[in-house]
Amino acid sequence: MSASKAVPPRPAPATVVITQQPLVGREVEFRRWQAQVNDAAATFPGFLGAEVTPPGDARSDWSVVYRFDDIVDLKRWLASETRDELLASGTGLFERPATQHVLVDEPDDEVVTVVVSHPVAAERETEFIAWQDRMTEAERTFRGFRGSGLHRPIPGVQNDWTIIYSFASAEHLDRWLESPQRKALLAEAPDFRDFEVHRIANPYGSWFPPSETGVEGGPASWKTALSVLVGLYPTVVILTVAIAEIWPGAQLWISLLVGNILSVSLLTWVVMPVVTRALGFWMRPGPRRDPRTDVVGLAWSVGFLTFAAMFFYLVTRVFWTLP
Repeated sequence: MSASKAVPPRPAPATVVITQQPLVGREVEFRRWQAQVNDAAATFPGFLGAEVTPPGDARSDWSVVYRFDDIVDLKRWLASETRDELLASGTGLFERPATQHVLVDEPDDEVVTVVVSHPVAAERETEFIAWQDRMTEAERTFRGFRGSGLHRPIPGVQNDWTIIYSFASAEHLDRWLESPQRKALLAEAPDFRDFEVHRIANPYGSWFPPSETGVEGGPASWKTALSVLVGLYPTVVILTVAIAEIWPGAQLWISLLVGNILSVSLLTWVVMPVVTRALGFWMRPGPRRDPRTDVVGLAWSVGFLTFAAMFFYLVTRVFWTLP
């Protein structure tokens, strides 16, 4: 009997959350400086994305979130000379030193996130917060609980209080939603039972990075379509040729099914993360739209597709006769 080789555990993604307060009147300089920091982070190995969120009110700070594929790559960025130099160049932009919190996610692909919105009268806010704290404490005792956050209303944008919490799987979440503990807490505060619950499901969310500033919704539709084409065309050509060579007698309906399964899998977990990282300077909107960046990104994408088309033409029609 041969011994099986142990599979090393998959690295857990790592996140750093930074809060900072720019000096009044220097927000434009801060945005420009922050865009430089984000661009520098994107050049480091393991970078998955960055998100900058402006304050919801005068009492809040700006928040910046960086995501890396594991804690080693995150530490490499945090301790880098590049980051130290950028931080030194921006010291005069802030009222006080920034805060920094590093979080390491558990490698769980089935995490379920729920958003709950509560309308709360201003005079009941203290009571609501105390009740929500008890709700969170009860959630923490349930298996699979991954964390929660309470967000205040944003005047002129969102009137409700928002609670975001996550569980390791849908089964863990349902166990909490149907639990006697939760029902008892809801019964304690009938005035707060007018709420909405929304589950967040976005299986292709990792294809495209969020906005760098948190103000825009992400890459423009034409950039999204073109970036998918950049990843899709070579993937489909290679899979089509490979399937035709390996399985020449396959009927069209089954070869297309197999090809689609393989192409979607490769795009989601292999190809698109590489494409979005390579086109990060173009896909992630900065604080100001730069037409030159759009032209460079467009030229890069069209140039790559042209090169790929010529390469596959030479391979399949000149050097070899393939489908």
